[in-house]
Amino acid sequence: MIKLTKQLEKIKMSGQPGFMMHLVAGYPDMESSRVIAKNILEEGADILEVQIPFSDPVADGPVIAGANEKALANGATVASSLAMIKGLVAETEKPIIIMSYFNIIYRYGVSAFCETVSSMGVQGLIVPDYPVDEDAADQLLDACKAYDLAFIQVLASTSRAERIQTLLHNATGFVYCTARTGITGKKTVVNEQTLTYLERIRKLTELPIAVGFGLSSKDQVSALHSHAEIMIVGSALIKTYMNKPLPEGLDAIKRFIKSLT
Repeated sequence: MIKLTKQLEKIKMSGQPGFMMHLVAGYPDMESSRVIAKNILEEGADILEVQIPFSDPVADGPVIAGANEKALANGATVASSLAMIKGLVAETEKPIIIMSYFNIIYRYGVSAFCETVSSMGVQGLIVPDYPVDEDAADQLLDACKAYDLAFIQVLASTSRAERIQTLLHNATGFVYCTARTGITGKKTVVNEQTLTYLERIRKLTELPIAVGFGLSSKDQVSALHSHAEIMIVGSALIKTYMNKPLPEGLDAIKRFIKSLT
């Protein structure tokens, strides 16, 4: 978790918003996703979140769900996704986080999965559907601790106070706050309710706060920056290169990231 800790400190010291960009391994195909990932890192992402494609991505909106579907149709597997991620980690000093649904980790073997990705140099996990109230939750918590992986918790404004306390108690690295309820991709309006929610989380944890779900503009980043250190951008980024030939898609990524910063 050393890379992540250093990068979070660097973001804090800069006084500027940090950016975690999200992509789906294997979309539009595995080699293209590798090239896209390198380009995103080179164009200014501070942290890269790579999603292992899954057939039932319940937290994701149509853009990311569609990318999952196409990646799987083109032959992406857990093994090929991890191989691509391993190569990326070796080529950058920036931290790479894996986002996965719990079923993938459970079928792989919770401890084995954490050991594998940690040995690759992955810095942490985001598991939006992990079973916080079941025995399997302890398995994942223990494995992340054993293999020095940040276990990044996803918090929603509608969560019960007790659940928020539990998630924050389990959190390491940083906290992922959703800017609104629902699935990824829908446009988020930053309002007083959003800011009040982030202020409430700030009082409950000393960890950096990341905010995502529906971020796509510099205005949103400006409105949120005083309340969160890290901006998470996924669907809007994937839209920029969706259904575009790779050279054109890379240019679109560059323009989009520049428009945010």
